[in-house]
Amino acid sequence: MRERSVKLTILKTVYAILVFVLALFVISKLSNGDNADMTAKMPSATLPVVTLINGDQEVNPMHGYLSDVDVNYQRGSVFPIGQDRTLKYKINTFGETVWNISFEVRSIDGKGLVENTSITDYVESSDAITGTIQIKDLITLGNEYVLVFVMETNSGKAKYYTRFVWTEDDSRYNLDKELSFVLGFSNATFNKTEAKEYSKYLESNSEGDNTTFSKVDIHSSFNQVTWGDLNITKHTTPDVYVTDIHGQTGSFELQYRVILKDSSVTKTYNVCEYFRVRFTSDRIYLLNYERTMDYIFDSGSYSIGSNTINLGISDPDIELVESSSGSTFAFVSQNRLYSFNHAENKLAYLFGFYDTDNDDIRTRWNRHVIKILNVDEAGNVKFAVAGYMNRGLHEGRVGIAVYDYNASLNSVEEEAFIESTRSAEILTSYIDELAYVSNSNIFYCMLDQNIYEIDLIDKESKSVVDDIGAGQYKISDSKRVIAWQSSDLKSLNVMNLNTRAVSEIEAEKGDFIILLGFMGEDLIYGVVHSDDVLNDQMGNPIYAMYSLRIVDVEGNVLENYSPDGVYITGITINDNQLKISRVVKNAEGTEYESTYDDQIMNTLEVHGGSNVVTVASVDVFEKIVQITTKNEIKTKQLRVLTPYQTLFEGDRNVVVDIERNPDSNPFYYVYDLDGDVRVYSDPSSAVLDAYDAPGIVLGDNNRYVWVKGNLSRSNQIMAITRNAESYDDMTSNSPVAVCLDLILQFNGTNRDVEGMLESGAGAMTILQSSLAEAKVLDLDKCPLSAMLYYVNQDIPVMALLNNGDAMLILGFNELNTVLLDPKTGQVYKYGMKDSEELFENNGNHFITYITED
Repeated sequence: MRERSVKLTILKTVYAILVFVLALFVISKLSNGDNADMTAKMPSATLPVVTLINGDQEVNPMHGYLSDVDVNYQRGSVFPIGQDRTLKYKINTFGETVWNISFEVRSIDGKGLVENTSITDYVESSDAITGTIQIKDLITLGNEYVLVFVMETNSGKAKYYTRFVWTEDDSRYNLDKELSFVLGFSNATFNKTEAKEYSKYLESNSEGDNTTFSKVDIHSSFNQVTWGDLNITKHTTPDVYVTDIHGQTGSFELQYRVILKDSSVTKTYNVCEYFRVRFTSDRIYLLNYERTMDYIFDSGSYSIGSNTINLGISDPDIELVESSSGSTFAFVSQNRLYSFNHAENKLAYLFGFYDTDNDDIRTRWNRHVIKILNVDEAGNVKFAVAGYMNRGLHEGRVGIAVYDYNASLNSVEEEAFIESTRSAEILTSYIDELAYVSNSNIFYCMLDQNIYEIDLIDKESKSVVDDIGAGQYKISDSKRVIAWQSSDLKSLNVMNLNTRAVSEIEAEKGDFIILLGFMGEDLIYGVVHSDDVLNDQMGNPIYAMYSLRIVDVEGNVLENYSPDGVYITGITINDNQLKISRVVKNAEGTEYESTYDDQIMNTLEVHGGSNVVTVASVDVFEKIVQITTKNEIKTKQLRVLTPYQTLFEGDRNVVVDIERNPDSNPFYYVYDLDGDVRVYSDPSSAVLDAYDAPGIVLGDNNRYVWVKGNLSRSNQIMAITRNAESYDDMTSNSPVAVCLDLILQFNGTNRDVEGMLESGAGAMTILQSSLAEAKVLDLDKCPLSAMLYYVNQDIPVMALLNNGDAMLILGFNELNTVLLDPKTGQVYKYGMKDSEELFENNGNHFITYITED
C-alpha cells in the first residue's frame, strides 16, 4: 500500500511538472514567440485585377475599389482608342468568381454619365475573363473620359478606373511605336551590346550621378544605365502603365523585379522605370528617363552584421524612428515595416502587404505609405498606413489605418481606420505632410488641406484648423508643432500637438507678420512695416521684412536679425544654415532691387539619433545603404518575429467630415513622372513645380491646367491677330487695356476695360469677372517656355512689363515667338532666346486662363 502511495505521489509530481513546463511554453509563445497564434494572419488578397490589351501586351493594371471614390480625383492610367472605339480587356480573377460585369463611361470629372453597358460576350477560363467592348458614339474626339469596369465579387461590388481618349486615327497617338521603344530600351539595359543602339538617346553629362545604382537617369553614363558590373537578371515581366499620352508626347512607367547575385547569395530588388518620349515623323525622342532600384529587405534572409543592418542598394531616404534612449527603433524599407529591440535582440517584421516569396501584383501595388508615429522603450510601435489597402480587413478601400504593435504580446492591433474618397496618391501626399500622434493618443493628420484630430480611444474626430492649406502654414521637423498665418497678416497661431495648446504672436501696430518656416523646432518669422509694402507688376504685394526673428517652442527670441537699410524677402533652410534673400529700395523709394544674400548659422548642436542610416561604398555595388546601430547585435542569438494581427469584433472606423468648395477655394495637383502628387493653392507654384519635375498640373475637376511639352511645331492665334489689325485707335487706350480688350473680344465679350482699370480693378479681376466659363491663372515667375502650352491651345498669354506696359503672346515656332505690341498694334516675330530674356528681365509676369469645358 505504501509503495502504491509513493508511485501515485511521483505520478502527480511528474504531471504537475509537465503542466508547469507546458504553461511556460505557451506563455513564452504568446509573449515572445515567432508568431502570436492568439491572433490571425492578414488575409490574402481577393479582388481581381483588370488590364487592357494592346496587341499581345497587357497594360494599365487596374485594382478594384469596394468603396465610393471621387472620380474627379482618380487619375490612374490612360489608353488611346482608335476610330472604331473598341477596347480589349482582361480580368485576372486569380480563380475567384465574378459576375454581373458591366462598364461605364463618364466625363473626366465623373459628374456626367455618358454610357452604362452590360458585358455579356466574353471568354472565361479558370483564372481569367477576356473580351472586347465598343464605346458608343457619344464621345468627342480628343477629349479624355473615365472608363469604369464594374463587377460583383465575393468581397462585394468592385469598380476599376482608368482614362481613355478617342483619337482621330488608328495610330492612337503612336502608342504601339512608343511602347515598343520603351520596352526595347528597358530590355536592352541588361545587354550592353544591344544597349548600344539606345545609347544615342542618353544625355550623359555632369548632372548624372554615377556613384549609385539606386537611381539613374537620362544624364547617367551608359555603363551606369546598363547596370555596371552587377550580376543582375530580370526576374519578372514588367507591369506597364501608360500614365499620360497626347499627340506629341507619352509617359510610361514599368515596374518589375530583378535578381542580384553576390557570390552564392541572391537578393531581390524592386525596379521602377519612368519614360517620357516625344514622337515625330522622323524619330522618337527620349525626353526624360529615370530608374530606381531598391532592395527588398527580408527578415527571413536578412543580412545583419555586428552593428549594421544591410539594406543593399536602396534610396538612403529611409524612415527610421527610435525610442528616446535608442534601445529600440523601427524602420520602413520598400513599404515594409520592421522594428529592432537591442535589449531583447529581436527583429520583428511588423507590417507589409506583399510577401517576398511570390509576385502577386495585387499585394505589391505601391500606392500606399507607412508612417512611423512613435517608438517607446518597451519596443511598442505605433504607425499609420495610408493610401490604397491591398489586402486585409480594408482591401479595396482608400484611407488611413492606425496600428499599434504590442511588443510583449508580439501582435499588431488596428486602432482606427479613416476612410477617404480621394485618390490614394493625393491621400499619401497629405500624410507625407502631417501624420503625428500625441502623448494623449490623439492622431493628427492633414486631409484636403485641413488639419484633423482623431481620438484613438473614443474613435471621434474633429477639425483643428480649417483651410490651412489655402494660406501660409509651416510644420516643424518632428511634426509636433504647426504654425499658420492669419488672413490679414496681423498674427501667427502656433499649436503644440502634444499639449493641444495654441499661442498667438501678434504684429505690432502698423506692422504685418510673415510666417517663414521652422529650423528644427524653432519658429522663424518676419515683420514688415505697412509703409514698406509695394506691389509688383501683377499687382501682388511685396512684403519686404525689416526684421527676421527666430523663437523656440516657449516663445523665447533666439535671434533678431534686423539689417539697417536692407529688407528680407525670403529664406531657404538647409540643415543648420539659413540663407536670406534681401532687397533694397531704389533711390525714389518706389521699387525694390536685389542685393547680395546673407546667412545665419544655427550654433546649437544638432543631435542625431543613436541608430542612423549610413551609406557605404562597396566596389561593384558602388553604394549600399545600412543602418548603423547604437549597440552591438548578437547575430547568433538574434530572434526574428512575425507578429499576427489582433482580431476584434465590430469595426474601428472613424468618420471625418470634409467640406470644401473647389470653386471658391481651388487646389492644383502636380503629378510627377513617378506618380507622386503635390497639392498647391496657387497655380504659379504648381506650374513651376511641374516644369522642373517634369510633370503635369490638374485642377479639382481632373482637367489639365498645364502639361510639360506636347507642343506642335508652331501655332498662332489668328483671330486675335485679325482683331488687332482692325482695332479702333489702339494708341488711345493703355497697353494693358488693349490686351485685356483683345482677350475678351476673342472670347465673345465686350467690356469697358479702360473704365474698369481707371476705377481700380486689376487685370486678374477684370478677366475673372468677364470670363464666367474660364479659370484665370496668375502665373507669376513661370518661364516663357511654360507659357507656350497655353498658346498651343489657342489661349493668349498676357505679359506685364516693369514699366507698366503689357504685351500679348499669340504664337510661336521652333525659333520665334509671335508678339503683339499694343502701343503700335504690330504683330511680329521675335527670337525665342530674345523673348525669354525680355520677359525674364521684366520678372516673368504672366496672366492667362483655361476653359472649364
